[in-house]
Amino acid sequence: MGKKAQAILFLSLIGVSQLSYAVTPQQAAEKLKQFIEDVPSLEPGYAVVAVTKNEVLLNHVQGIRNIDTQLPLTLDTPIYIASQTKAYMGLLAAKLDKQGILKLNDTIAKHWPHIKLPEGVDPNHWTLSDLLTHQFPVEADRITTLEAYMTEVDHKDYPALLAKHSVKRDEGFDYTNLGYNIYGAILHKVTGKAWQDWLQDEIFTPMAMVNTSARTSDFSMKHLSWNHIWQGEEKGWHIVPPKTDGKMQSAGGLVASPRDMGKWLQLQLNRELARKSGFSSDMMKLAHTSVAQLDPKARNPYELPCHGYALGWTVCDIDGHTVYTHGGGYTGARTVMAFSPDLGVGIGVFSNSDNMTGWLSRKTMVQFFQYLTAHEKADEMAEQRQGDYPERVQWLLDRRQQRQADGINALVKQSGVDDYQPTKAELVKLVGNYQGQDKYSKLAISMSSHGVLTGQLYDYEFTIQPISMNLFAERSSPFSKIRPINIKFDNNSKQVKSLTWFGTEYVKISD
Repeated sequence: MGKKAQAILFLSLIGVSQLSYAVTPQQAAEKLKQFIEDVPSLEPGYAVVAVTKNEVLLNHVQGIRNIDTQLPLTLDTPIYIASQTKAYMGLLAAKLDKQGILKLNDTIAKHWPHIKLPEGVDPNHWTLSDLLTHQFPVEADRITTLEAYMTEVDHKDYPALLAKHSVKRDEGFDYTNLGYNIYGAILHKVTGKAWQDWLQDEIFTPMAMVNTSARTSDFSMKHLSWNHIWQGEEKGWHIVPPKTDGKMQSAGGLVASPRDMGKWLQLQLNRELARKSGFSSDMMKLAHTSVAQLDPKARNPYELPCHGYALGWTVCDIDGHTVYTHGGGYTGARTVMAFSPDLGVGIGVFSNSDNMTGWLSRKTMVQFFQYLTAHEKADEMAEQRQGDYPERVQWLLDRRQQRQADGINALVKQSGVDDYQPTKAELVKLVGNYQGQDKYSKLAISMSSHGVLTGQLYDYEFTIQPISMNLFAERSSPFSKIRPINIKFDNNSKQVKSLTWFGTEYVKISD
């Protein structure tokens, strides 16, 4: 950590009685509220909370939580915050480390002594800290896909799945979900208690975050915010249900209300509040200390010079001020949060659509800091960002539609068949139950009364589009990646024998 960062962290730890601002935090918050209200076509719902360590500066909520029910988005509506979960897990890890329950300098081999990793990756070398700062040089797409999109992986199955599906990558920082997934599994093994319950007991309950949880089942479907995908004026919004509990994983598995986000950000800024909530200064310091070094010139989602990664926080610079930030993205939702210890403020931004709101939420965050520091181009940038938003929305829609068309055309070209029109009898052959290589590979295909094929693997649901007799296209939402499903027939019966999807062969076991 550099001298400047150390000084800032020291000031945040001892508490600063008075900070010098170009404008007051309240004035910056009021300007930000006007900025948001003047962004055109910002739908369906958008929320921003801004705080100091003792005061709520802004609680702005607009729009609706669900395009079908038309229920309003409120300060107490739980919204999916995706990868921001990592910062909550990071603070929990810091606390468990200082309490001696699960040490961050423990190696993976200490807890899984017989683990088999790819050649060149020694489990005696890599620590739990490496897992939480994206420095563990292993990839395992099978695990991260299961956890984020399909179902919860039993912590006992992790060693076997890693042995079978992990591959070595280059050493160094590389952002991924895997480290947090592994940490959650080791935490469960060591303590006998799931990460969801640890967060509830150590953070949400002490902080009275009553609308924050790692389980969507804690709330009614009406209470939760649903996600949305813009399909253009003709088709309108496609609505995406909240994640099931099975898809709420330790690298991205929380819903939080805007009001609760304000409490979370104040926890980062207020050491007395942290102490009363069970977090010592040493715990907070550990959670906020950069471990991985980043190249400030490297591209990142925040479009800021970022020089470090702490336990779930990217450490960046805005006009000479240190800012800790983390975003979250998933199908139909985008969020971001940030706090600055030297400026003494925090901000959280929520959108329940993915309609270029990843870009806008980050710009909303930056806009707040630019107002606060009286950046000479703050007003000019605000006007430009407001004007750019509709154009970016249209650009994204055009890009998504083109990618879908290109994906289907590529499969048609691969099949060598144009305009395949299967009979219902041909489609019915796919209907049935399939089994892959392990217990996480149970696939079912069904057909609607309108002849539409759909598939389901645990909580992952998708539609199936015929390309040829032997090739079909799978997608889980209007603009999701198109994946091929290759069909193999029995030579004698001419019935479907198996299919290959996501690189796994699924054998048909029943109709």
